[in-house]
Amino acid sequence: MKSETVDYFFELKNREVRFEVETQPLELRSRGKHPKWAELGFNQCGCCPLKESDCQYCPVAIRINEVMEAFGNNQSIERVKVTVESSERTYYEECDLQVGINSLLGLLMATSGCPVLKELGSMASFHIPFCTTRETLQRTVGSYLIKQYFKQLEGKKPDWELLHLKELYDVLEGLNRDFSRRVDASISSDAISNAVIMFFATSVVVASSLEQQLKKHQAYLTNSAK
Repeated sequence: MKSETVDYFFELKNREVRFEVETQPLELRSRGKHPKWAELGFNQCGCCPLKESDCQYCPVAIRINEVMEAFGNNQSIERVKVTVESSERTYYEECDLQVGINSLLGLLMATSGCPVLKELGSMASFHIPFCTTRETLQRTVGSYLIKQYFKQLEGKKPDWELLHLKELYDVLEGLNRDFSRRVDASISSDAISNAVIMFFATSVVVASSLEQQLKKHQAYLTNSAK
C-alpha cells in the first residue's frame, strides 16, 4: 500500500516548525545513532515484546525524537497555531502546545513500528487531528469492528464482543505509565510529557469501562438522539 503523508505546521511566537509524517507503519530500525534515552533497555515498557537482538532502540522513542528536540524547551501551555494538511483536507487549530503535540504524537506513535501500538496503525491512514474523546471512541471501535468483518470473510473467528480491544486498552494503560517514565527522564519541559499522557488518556478511560463509554455515547454513535 502506498504511504501518504500528513504535514503538521506549528506556528509559535518566534519560529515555525514543520513535521512530515508517513501514514504507513515503519520497519524496525536497529542501526543509526540515537540518544541514550531512546535505547530499548532504557526504562523499557513492561509490555514490550522486543529484545535488543531485535533492535537496539525503542521504535517509538526514535519516531518522536524529532519532536522532543523541537519542543524540549517549551512549556505545555504556550499558545500555538497548528495547521494539519493531508491529501484530502486541511485542519487548523489555535491551542495549547501540548494539545497540538498530542495530536501529532498520536500519528507518530501509531506508525512507529512498535509491535504494541501497531494495533492502532490502521487509523493512521484516516488521521483526524484534535479528536474529542467520543470521536476517538467511534474511530477506534469502528476500525476494530471493520477488522473483525474481514477476519470473518477470511474464515477466521471475529471478535464481535470487543474482548481483544479491551485487553489492548489494558495494555496501553500500562504502556502509558512506562513510556511516560522514559520521556520524563529525558527532558525538562512538560510539553512533551503532558502530550504523551494526553495521548494515552483515552486508553485509560476505555480500559476501565468500555461498555459504559459505549453506552454513554450510544445516541451519538448511532445517530439516535431524541
